[in-house]
Amino acid sequence: MAKTRLKRKNDPPQVAILVDTSTGWGQRLIRGVTSYARQHGPWHLWVEPKGRDEAMQLPPDWNGDGVIARVGSARLATDLQSLNTSVVNVCGIKMPESDAFPRVTTDYATVAALATEYFRSRGFRRFAYVGPTRHSYVRRHVDAFRGALAQFDAELSVFNFAHESLASKRWKTQEQKLGQWLKEIAKPVAVFSWGTTASARLLKVCRLHNVLVPDEVSVLAGDDDDLICEATVPSMSAVLISSEQIGFRAAARLDRLMKGMNDDGSDVLIDPIEVVTRGSTDALAIEDFELARAVRYMRERAFGELTVAEVADHVPMTRRNLERKFREMIGRTPLQEIHRLRIARVKELLSTSDLAMPAVAAASGFGTPEYMTQMFKSIVGQTPLRYRSMTRAR
Repeated sequence: MAKTRLKRKNDPPQVAILVDTSTGWGQRLIRGVTSYARQHGPWHLWVEPKGRDEAMQLPPDWNGDGVIARVGSARLATDLQSLNTSVVNVCGIKMPESDAFPRVTTDYATVAALATEYFRSRGFRRFAYVGPTRHSYVRRHVDAFRGALAQFDAELSVFNFAHESLASKRWKTQEQKLGQWLKEIAKPVAVFSWGTTASARLLKVCRLHNVLVPDEVSVLAGDDDDLICEATVPSMSAVLISSEQIGFRAAARLDRLMKGMNDDGSDVLIDPIEVVTRGSTDALAIEDFELARAVRYMRERAFGELTVAEVADHVPMTRRNLERKFREMIGRTPLQEIHRLRIARVKELLSTSDLAMPAVAAASGFGTPEYMTQMFKSIVGQTPLRYRSMTRAR
């Protein structure tokens, strides 16, 4: 057990962050912790560069006040339980050993609902999942996606993807099985995956077996790592997880624990931000030619001065028929779809850029910041400024 550190009254807290530094998720999470520490500290932070699959552990002589950790193994959970210190868990993995720690993590149900809505808005009616389903936390991810699809009576095909080395014989065998599965599955199909690794390898197998992406198989990763996502061919669409906010909220919770305040131990679940659309999902699976043409026109021009009448004239069809087809096949009106596209763009800009509100309004098609704020608040339930402060932890 670690020794209790002799601490002077005004010493800053010593806090260790045990998350990987090699992924966008981990880097953004650490940024959220450092943002909280700047505002409410100072804190003395300890971070060691680590890959996602490397063992996380504290130095043998570490004797600090608190730990923010991705508790993804029973060994790490046991090690942390032996410390005389406060711990907050930021991992979605649930295991008996980690239940003793308060948790701040991603809301899988909201991620699944977002992915479902995204695919359905592109006309997909067939769905699949690729990921290492031998892990309980991945099965929870799958179950959340299946649950979100259930309300539309949509079935889900699942392929158990194991994280094997690309050089291993087991990966070659798995690659062949994945290729055969891709050939046999009905198309077009929307594939949601556990993360960027599974998605990147899925895209590779699609290329090897001449499966067209995104026309036959549309691929969406469950987490956005912009470096990896931009490096694949085609570039990979992904759900942008609010890991910076997870880090900020975890730091705030740890601060309360270190000050001896009560904590009810319940999970704090953070919603994802939005889907970042790249080449792997840049397709429509809408069989109705007129509706597909209208939706594509909308996506190409939603961030300008677009009107429903303009969309109807382009197809061409009467506005009444356009409204009817949208309600029957997309589940909302054309105007609601334009607003959905614009709000998604606002969310992305607020969470990933420092653009001022007038620039965000102009870039998203709302024109004025006042109108953007009005629409954003009515749809999202909070102001753009509040949303930015929540997702960027500033």
